[in-house]
Amino acid sequence: ETVMTAVSSTTLSGYVSVSAIWNPGSGNGFAGNPGEPFRGGTSAAQDGFAADVVSLGISKPLGENEWAAGYNVQLWLGETSGTLTAPELGAGGVQLKNANIDLRVPVGNGLDVKVGIFDSIIGYESSDYNANPNYTRNYGWGIEPTTHEGVLLSYAVNDIVSVSAGMANTTGITAGGVLGGFAGSQAESQKAYMASIALTAPDSAGFLAGGSLYAGVLNGMAGANTADTTNLYIGATLPTPVEGLAVGVGWDYRLNNGANANSAAGTAGAGWATTLAGYLSYDVTEKVAVHYRIDWAQGSNGSFGYVRGLTASGAVDDEFQNKLLANTITLDYKAWENVISRLELRWDHALDGNKIYGGDATSDADRNDFRVAANFIYQF
Repeated sequence: ETVMTAVSSTTLSGYVSVSAIWNPGSGNGFAGNPGEPFRGGTSAAQDGFAADVVSLGISKPLGENEWAAGYNVQLWLGETSGTLTAPELGAGGVQLKNANIDLRVPVGNGLDVKVGIFDSIIGYESSDYNANPNYTRNYGWGIEPTTHEGVLLSYAVNDIVSVSAGMANTTGITAGGVLGGFAGSQAESQKAYMASIALTAPDSAGFLAGGSLYAGVLNGMAGANTADTTNLYIGATLPTPVEGLAVGVGWDYRLNNGANANSAAGTAGAGWATTLAGYLSYDVTEKVAVHYRIDWAQGSNGSFGYVRGLTASGAVDDEFQNKLLANTITLDYKAWENVISRLELRWDHALDGNKIYGGDATSDADRNDFRVAANFIYQF
């Protein structure tokens, strides 16, 4: 009877995301694109079709009793599952995105404890393809951690204020981490620490009711003693007096200190990056919605996946910076039940003047990248 009770409260959920991407005039020598942090640098998605990910989740949510318990397991499979920094379950690109036990302790209004592998507490956009207004992700997602392995405490002070705090092995589980532990966990003095606060506007706030303001901070080792990393995030989502129109904003800042912190090229010293994204979402009808995002990024040389200049000795020149701007507009049409179907236009522009997009053996690269993407997600 105990077994049957546990099984009856367990839910199976997930989604399948597939896409088609066209980069007009991008050439055959495409060697990666700082404008696609949403793909984790996967250049194979240019001018073609992709089975992005299959997400499979098994969970039991927390109940209402004082000593409630639950769990959550989420697996990622697919061509871009490896872009998630989570432990691998073996060859084939299977990622353990979530694996945690949820516990409630009867302290005050109820203290919720999450132990295991869980999603990062910072960021405006989610790793999950079905949880964002746009198909592609913002620049901020590219400098945020995606997954942690540790413990997270969450507490709702009241209907307006909620807080969380936690500790993890590192600021993120690096790709290649294996089930059973992360090799770069280091000593007890080298863990990562995180905290956040969320404010929700009450019903008495008028048209702002339900709007939210969120702030989070994360500090710790980035893994294997490579760098001490600090992430800061502030985001807000607000309704407007116009029915169906909502606005949002997300700001990210990341600072690395230590070896290999400045860029993928591996220079020593400090590296920093900051991003700012603004959002507009409008429900035209019950079935049609339009989402617009403007996205700006700036950081030390190499912080967004490309190096602008080298010194005479061949090292990365820290006098240069990466500067990017992107505009994205997405049309979301609910034609089928349980299906997200959307068409997206995205324009990335290198504000620093560097030609970082496209190019092949016979044509030059460009400061601009244009892409058209069609994305279909079935949710179950």
